[in-house]
Amino acid sequence: MKVLTFWEPAGLVTDRANPYAALLAQALRPLGVECVAGFRENLTPEWIRANAPSFDVIHLHWPWGLYYASTLAESVKACSAMMDALLLARSLGCRIVWTMHNLYPHDTDTPELDHLARLAIVSNSSAVIVHCEHARTLLKQHFYRDEGVYTIPHGDFVEPYPNMVTAAEARARFGFDAQHFAYLFFGTVRENKGVEQFLECFRKLEGENLRLLFAARVCSKFATRVVESARQSDPRIVIYETERFGNDEFQWFYNAADVAVFPFTDILTSGSAITALGFHCPVVVPALGCLPTLVDDSVGHLYNAQDPDGLRKVLQQAAAGPAREEFRAGIDRKLRELNWQDIAAKTVEAYRH
Repeated sequence: MKVLTFWEPAGLVTDRANPYAALLAQALRPLGVECVAGFRENLTPEWIRANAPSFDVIHLHWPWGLYYASTLAESVKACSAMMDALLLARSLGCRIVWTMHNLYPHDTDTPELDHLARLAIVSNSSAVIVHCEHARTLLKQHFYRDEGVYTIPHGDFVEPYPNMVTAAEARARFGFDAQHFAYLFFGTVRENKGVEQFLECFRKLEGENLRLLFAARVCSKFATRVVESARQSDPRIVIYETERFGNDEFQWFYNAADVAVFPFTDILTSGSAITALGFHCPVVVPALGCLPTLVDDSVGHLYNAQDPDGLRKVLQQAAAGPAREEFRAGIDRKLRELNWQDIAAKTVEAYRH
């Protein structure tokens, strides 16, 4: 079986992109499935006519990246071209599969177009993959699909990231000693990440032993503003700012922290939380999307996002609760549930639907 996989612009790699698709492709290979990276320029009638017959499946992950443009008119034109290409590929014998990693794009300014695009993709897909039963419900509510839907968990992110730095080495790098309790925010600063709320809650926490390691990937004016506000607000906040984290850098942050905090305001599936668990770092997350399926008290702390004081209370609980090492056994169990071999086998079922 041969699959054309539309992922991120970097393709099926683990060092310059979210590693999900590359890890899935690696796990599918022993099952006789060859995944080839697809790119936006492949969605033309000429390319599809010449190449689609050699593929069994076209697997979409983030469709927004295949049509977004600088203007609405250009986005509409690109979206129409994308659907024409997919329909042509389908007429030539390709099955279309979509993995719904999120309901809608987080950074979009074309919500109506995004909805129409997903309706069209879902109605022309032979199968749709979701990561939890809550996502399955959302799929039916928003896109009216309840057949040919496969619930397949998001796989672990252990392999791509080196993990040779000890906790003592990592904590010393940021000036933390045994008395400090360190919260971590790690990742791209976007509006849906709830970073501003997290910073506000942290500033209200009492305790000279508390630290916030703010590892910020800054790619927007919004992110720059948030980081500058954090820099001026509380001397207990340790800031590391960059445009991109290398895979070998992750270990320093996750091994320095007592808990990783991802206070999303809008989320379906979180690769960030899964990355933290790969370093045996417990997490604090809201009970949104698929996160209640991923996180229970054996791997971290779940809080009610509808409670205005929920985040602050859970941050206090985390500092007063079990030590990081006490979560290791629970995290190991969770990582075994997220193994790529089982995920690949279930994905093949979806491809064959």
